[in-house]
Amino acid sequence: MTLDYPSILFFLALNNLFIIALFIYQYFYQHKQWCLLLVALGITFQMFAIVLYANREILPPLFTLRINNFLLIASFALTSFGLISFDGKIRKTPMRIYLVLAFLFYSAILVVEENYTQLSVIRVISCSFFFGIGAFYLFINKNKYKFSILLSGILLIYSVFQLIRAFRIYQMGDSFVFLKNSTFNNWFLVVSVLVISAISIGFIMLLKEVDQKTILKKNMIIEQDKRKLEALNLTQNKLFSIIAHDLRSPFINILGLSDLLVGNIKDSDDPESEKYTELINSTAKNTLSLLDNLLNWAKSQTGELGFSPEKIRLSKVILEILELKMSLAKAKNISLNYSPTEEIELHTDKNILGTILRNLISNAIKFTNLDGHIEVVAKVNQNQVEISISDNGVGMDKETIHKIFDLSANLTSRGTANENGSGLGLVLCKEFVKKLDGHLWVESEEGKGSNFKFMLPLTVSKQKMVKVA
Repeated sequence: MTLDYPSILFFLALNNLFIIALFIYQYFYQHKQWCLLLVALGITFQMFAIVLYANREILPPLFTLRINNFLLIASFALTSFGLISFDGKIRKTPMRIYLVLAFLFYSAILVVEENYTQLSVIRVISCSFFFGIGAFYLFINKNKYKFSILLSGILLIYSVFQLIRAFRIYQMGDSFVFLKNSTFNNWFLVVSVLVISAISIGFIMLLKEVDQKTILKKNMIIEQDKRKLEALNLTQNKLFSIIAHDLRSPFINILGLSDLLVGNIKDSDDPESEKYTELINSTAKNTLSLLDNLLNWAKSQTGELGFSPEKIRLSKVILEILELKMSLAKAKNISLNYSPTEEIELHTDKNILGTILRNLISNAIKFTNLDGHIEVVAKVNQNQVEISISDNGVGMDKETIHKIFDLSANLTSRGTANENGSGLGLVLCKEFVKKLDGHLWVESEEGKGSNFKFMLPLTVSKQKMVKVA
């Protein structure tokens, strides 16, 4: 069996070029593992060595020989080290071994470079050593990856084959010529092509196996985190239940008792007691309102806030809220005005709408000066209703207007009577108006008051009803 060696070398270089392209593709579009580039670099060095050897007559012989040997030694070391680094770990011990061996083998080649037989033996033995070390390190990972055993076996067979070839070259002595036709040389070239291809395929499959195990491990972690989150959600729901029931009940009792106290003290002639009793009553109402806002905000963020649309009379809802807020307004001698010009009916969630109105009116009272006034207006605009709550309070500048609906801005301001606030009310209004398929905005000027407006559809859209159902 005879072969055209230049053609075989060309085929080997072409095969290497394809593998390099494959590894680069795998790096950028599949694995992003640096070891792929290292193996690709080793095969690139080998390809350059083949090309340089094929054109050895163009350059000075000694220069060509030294560069060629350097590229071959480097290609064996880089390829083998890249293979054992398949899991992304930099193994320092074999790296040191490779560096020392590369230095020793290349030094030995420089010493015997005039003796072609000895030079060829050293070169072949270096290949056997580097791939033998690679086979060992891949084999010790056999308990983790099945393709590690397969790749280890291929490298071991090739390493043994190279040792046999080195012994055969040594026996032939000066009669050995690399490009001379012989059965052994023919098999060497064929095996080299097959081994490089097999190593490439096995290495990519090994990386895929590593990816699968990594994904499996991540899925297990995700599953564990999911169970923890479910447990936390149960705890959170229990906490909300406790807050909603056990904490609201005392506040409602305090409000009931303070209402009785206010009524009884008004019949007496003790203005000081009446003042403090009304303060207790308004403080309890504000705290309960804050508690409701916190619960509603938590429900809206966790998707637990229900949506129950029903047909309501807008004036009735507004008047209920105004009556609820009357004591707060009276404490600052603020007039609350609402004069409906027409009876407006709409189909929406009464509780969510009530929360919006309650927060906007409370906000208006908070930032309106003593003896001020607040106007609530509702009017129909085509298929929507526009509701506005305007006051003649302190107003806002443009910078503040941009921040009031952003919870992350952490914007809290004291009211005209030094009232505290969490900054949550307006953020909640924005969320709830959006939930009702509406739009909320504010018109304000510093020192001239504010006008909060929002528009809601008169009827719930069919798409919204489908989501609710």
